[in-house]
Amino acid sequence: MMKRTLLALGIVGLLTACDNDLKINADWKDVPVVYGLLNVEDTVHYIKLNKAFLGEQDMMVMAQDFYSLHYHPDTIGLRLVEYQKIGNQFEVRSIIQMEPTEEIVKPPGDFHSDRQIIYKTSEEINMNRFYDAEVYRKSVNAVIAHCTIPVQMVKPINFSKPSQGIPLNMVPGSYPAKAEWNTVSGGKLYEMKMLMRYVEQIKADLSDTVHKSIEWVFPIKQALNLLGGDQMVIIIDADQFLAFIAANIEENPNVYRQVQGMQAAQVPTGFAISHSCLDFTLNVAGDELSTYLLLNESSSSIVTDRPEYSNIENGIGIFSSRSQDYISGVRINNSTNYEIATHELTNHLNFAYFELGGDNEIDTLYWN
Repeated sequence: MMKRTLLALGIVGLLTACDNDLKINADWKDVPVVYGLLNVEDTVHYIKLNKAFLGEQDMMVMAQDFYSLHYHPDTIGLRLVEYQKIGNQFEVRSIIQMEPTEEIVKPPGDFHSDRQIIYKTSEEINMNRFYDAEVYRKSVNAVIAHCTIPVQMVKPINFSKPSQGIPLNMVPGSYPAKAEWNTVSGGKLYEMKMLMRYVEQIKADLSDTVHKSIEWVFPIKQALNLLGGDQMVIIIDADQFLAFIAANIEENPNVYRQVQGMQAAQVPTGFAISHSCLDFTLNVAGDELSTYLLLNESSSSIVTDRPEYSNIENGIGIFSSRSQDYISGVRINNSTNYEIATHELTNHLNFAYFELGGDNEIDTLYWN
């Protein structure tokens, strides 16, 4: 008991011996915040540069000062350093100065205004090179933050399927539709989205039309390596497609609906009806962005803390590369449209189906 009492008195003594002024904030330190994703197919490249701030006032009051968040362009600059990798060594090939601009309006929020400084360049990015984003002090040309290692560029990605030329057949029980592509050098995570466009008409006034869309985001696929050349396939299951429509469009007995882009083409047997209602997007993330996304994805684990990831030395943020392919107006065949209109999962949504009538006229019909 005596030992515990002495320990308690010792702790009290330490606390009472301390200065009554508790210093919560550490000494101020300049911390650059860098976010940028390069796409070699873009004609203009942007990088966001901010700085972390710390002070004694209320955070929201300090945030009203424009330069509490932004470096003054006269004193701090941002540049891209292009490297060629030879063996395990990086050799500088060129330096691209990024120019500050306020042309992009910041979305509304709690900070000072809709002004923000973004750094941009129209210089071409070489897909076979590596890049570093350097934050530097202009007066002495000294680098204050940069990437831990130069970033590999993601080469352009392209779908091999689907295409605009061949309508997709998504009828339950039939051969499944597919999306396909080959992985590309530098790309690690691949995400595909499919947008279905449709039109609503008010039954009481058919001239009252609204164009709408729903988006299906497929599970992310991860490449085995960064070399590229491996085939990836996503099955677009017909039953899942119908369930996706049913889950994302609300029943409304007061409207008619049609998938967008109905068209008829001459074929040897007469006319073939199809509907160009689908848009496909394929996004590819470089290694650094992929690591960030994987570390921050949702988890069923009871441990909710996520490790912080940054590839900016002497700062924080993410600098990486990406690529994107986009195909608009992909068609579904008329059999697929008939399933949308009549299938038990979706027939309550009042989608039209189309049949070829006499004199090659197209009849518009509804299940209900």
